[in-house]
Amino acid sequence: MPITTYALVVRENENREGITAEVREDETIEESARISYDDYGLTAEREETSDERRTEFAADVTTLRIQTERDGEGFQFRVLGDGETLVEQRVTDDEWNVTAK
Repeated sequence: MPITTYALVVRENENREGITAEVREDETIEESARISYDDYGLTAEREETSDERRTEFAADVTTLRIQTERDGEGFQFRVLGDGETLVEQRVTDDEWNVTAK
């Protein structure tokens, strides 16, 4: 397989109720995951959505998967390619002004 360039895009939903993480090849979504703030008893304390984060990476893989977890005061997003970690992105509650309800 040839090496392909992907982007991990982590962004807040338009209604500020959670986070969407997507692995994109150009503009095609290859894999996605969603986190609802409500599932963690959290809410966004601002009027606007937070800035999207984009991390580009290149890989020669047959499978892609996004792994998400809540780790203390933030959310961790990991892209796994053929079971190996390819890239990570962490968003903290303070950075995006997310607080407990």
